[in-house]
Amino acid sequence: MIRLDVPFREKDRAKALGARWNYAEKFWYCEDDQIDLFREWYRAPEEPVTDGEGNKYETVSAINEMIVQYFDSKPEFQFIRVKGEVSNYSLWKGHHFFTIKDSSSVLKCILWEQTAQTGLDFELKDGQEVGLVGSLRFNAKRGEGELIVARVHDLGEGGENQELKLLKEKLQAEGLFDIEHKKPIPPYPKRIGIISSKEGDAIRDICRVAHDRNPYIGLFLYSVTVQGQSAPDSIIEGIRKMDEGGYDLLIISRGGGSREDLAPFDDERVIRAVYAANTPVVSGVGHERDWTLIDLVVDKRFSTPTYVAQGVIPDVMVDIRRLHQLERSMKAGIGQVLRRKMLLLDSRRERLERFNPEVVLQRNQEKLTILTERMQELIRQQIRQRKHRCDVLIATLNGRSPTAKLVQGFGYISRDEKPVKSVGDVRRDEELQITIHDGEIRAKVLGVTKKPVEEQKVP
Repeated sequence: MIRLDVPFREKDRAKALGARWNYAEKFWYCEDDQIDLFREWYRAPEEPVTDGEGNKYETVSAINEMIVQYFDSKPEFQFIRVKGEVSNYSLWKGHHFFTIKDSSSVLKCILWEQTAQTGLDFELKDGQEVGLVGSLRFNAKRGEGELIVARVHDLGEGGENQELKLLKEKLQAEGLFDIEHKKPIPPYPKRIGIISSKEGDAIRDICRVAHDRNPYIGLFLYSVTVQGQSAPDSIIEGIRKMDEGGYDLLIISRGGGSREDLAPFDDERVIRAVYAANTPVVSGVGHERDWTLIDLVVDKRFSTPTYVAQGVIPDVMVDIRRLHQLERSMKAGIGQVLRRKMLLLDSRRERLERFNPEVVLQRNQEKLTILTERMQELIRQQIRQRKHRCDVLIATLNGRSPTAKLVQGFGYISRDEKPVKSVGDVRRDEELQITIHDGEIRAKVLGVTKKPVEEQKVP
């Protein structure tokens, strides 16, 4: 079997040529007699070099590949049962990465997403005691062994995790974590003592943030060992020494690491040393998801060294920029007030000029002329409106005159000088008078016909 280095974008072409995918260990491979088809994806190990005395030296890649071949050739590595306590568990794109440990050793483990669908039926987390079934392989790139997990069995809570829980309950019962024991954090510390490793990222992160936020603050480092068996004693000594130094604040910090790396910050003696300190103490240990017992006893916990620096070092550069902005605003405000005063002065000057008698007299004469012309125009407009209204009224009166209607062919019917308004007012053979525009006609009623009620409605 020959391993191939196939980029993701070329996997379909490699598969079409006959390349195979190892689902358990996640790599492409081909048989030894197929290498000619896959030359472009085959990375041959570098040739060994020889020194002047004829000694041959293999490359690191060649040695690691030998170990890989050895692991692959051992049947006993293909089915392994092992138990231990889960530590440093993380989930990435469905894949589970963690280590299992006992009292003296750790083993890295990988549970691929596809395998987890059938090989894991409970929620995996740090501190669990688990039984694993899988195959052992050697990772040539990282130069370390890994267990490719096929099945996970829950064996309960790990012993180390149980001990940590018992210690937490004990210290909590004694009141070491009570909020009333928390000391206030000074808002503007001048001298800060830092208990950390001089070689770690934590001190570099804190110094970088301090330089950006307040380059005038005093930072004093007491370098300690932050992991390993000697770390608790080193940290305790640092706490006691710095507590006697008259600092405004103490920072205990280190960068991220495994659960085992952070173990000194769960040490009971370290917790009690923090509790006994007279100086306010804050912590910035590990990454955001990391919690240790020291985070419960300090006066304030921050999730990372960067955050602890941002949380306790005031950003005076912001204050300085704000002062500069206030200065610019004050200058702009004074200038604006001066401009307003100048405008007011000009306005008063113009007002005085407007009250000059000659100017007032001339302005009033101009107004009088305008008012006279406007009044004359209003009078002419009123005359036109009233004349038009008279014409409209005359036309209306003419339209409503009875005489005018008689001229148009209408007549006026009366009996005994009384108007006839209904057929009920006359009877057969009675005489009527019909008045038209040029005279009067006498008529006799020959008969009377009354309209039905529905036809009497006036439209």
